[in-house]
Amino acid sequence: MALVLEVGGEEATLLLRALRAERRRLELEVRSTLERVRRLEERHGMSSEEFLEKFRRGELGDDEEYIEWYGELVFLEEARRELEEVKRLEEKLAEKLRGEGAEEARGG
Repeated sequence: MALVLEVGGEEATLLLRALRAERRRLELEVRSTLERVRRLEERHGMSSEEFLEKFRRGELGDDEEYIEWYGELVFLEEARRELEEVKRLEEKLAEKLRGEGAEEARGG
């Protein structure tokens, strides 16, 4: 589904700032989550990939920390997906604004 929005320069600039703020928020979330995951990996002496294999096979039980680790990995995947989408939208809007600025400079 395509959504077409018509916004003026000031509105588009505001939207671009909002996208940039969301990108920075998501980047921070990803970094924070990666740090928590790294600590869990160190504490349990296994990579997240190894953990996921064992967790999904039911080899680790239902320890609260394993549930937390799994949740962190699910959240990390979602945050990374959202971050890529926000980056894509941000670049698309910035490109559009650059194009419109060039048109206005040419008198178009």
